[in-house]
Amino acid sequence: MKWLRAIGMSFALYSRVPMPLLDWESESRRLTLYVFPLVGLAVSAAWAIWLALCWILDLGIVLGAVGLTLLPILVTGGIHMDGFCDVCDALASHQSRERKLEILKDSRVGAFAVLGCGCYLLALFGLWCEVKFPDNKTLAALCLLPLYSRCLSGYGALRLPNARGEGMLSAVTGTGFPWSLVAGGVLCVAALGALSPWYLFPAAAGLAVYFYYKHTALKAFGGVTGDLAGWFLQLCELGCLAGLVLAQRLEAVL
Repeated sequence: MKWLRAIGMSFALYSRVPMPLLDWESESRRLTLYVFPLVGLAVSAAWAIWLALCWILDLGIVLGAVGLTLLPILVTGGIHMDGFCDVCDALASHQSRERKLEILKDSRVGAFAVLGCGCYLLALFGLWCEVKFPDNKTLAALCLLPLYSRCLSGYGALRLPNARGEGMLSAVTGTGFPWSLVAGGVLCVAALGALSPWYLFPAAAGLAVYFYYKHTALKAFGGVTGDLAGWFLQLCELGCLAGLVLAQRLEAVL
């Protein structure tokens, strides 16, 4: 029962999927990140439904790409994009570690947050315009990416030091080793490889972004925060999508 409550808490925190009232003081709260990848299923389902509508209504590439770009923000309520914007402001400040952490807590939006968000959405939209859907294997690979990115995000939040030792991330962080996230990540990679060896490119790209995230978080902030976890998730999904486009192009050429 506690795992079911943890799943409900994860959806309540990291998505806009309606959930029943939950006991936030229960031990299930510490399991929230262990089941975080399941929230990716909501994003995958939204993508699949939208792509089906695009096919039925014969919508163009541009409108299809707009929907694929916006749906994750609508499903998650923009919580990860909010963290992305805060980190853009903090990194662009070139201030001390303590000042960067203060900027992350500041609710005001700075110029670099706006620039970062605009550039990110433009890059994401451009990549979606380049994705080809020749068969159901591509759709299956695509639907695995939100789960894979959340496995990496949850693993980093649980294994990397907390920059503050407090906050929302600290409140939902458990102490056990995240075997469920490791197993989930391995299964996602195995499934991608089974669909096509070329689809290991997105997995490799996501892993490369994770190591960049780890280096940046430790060097600039002394650890991770909820905002940094959101920043990573957005970059990871962008990197995975870029890896998918690259894989399709290389497969076509070779």
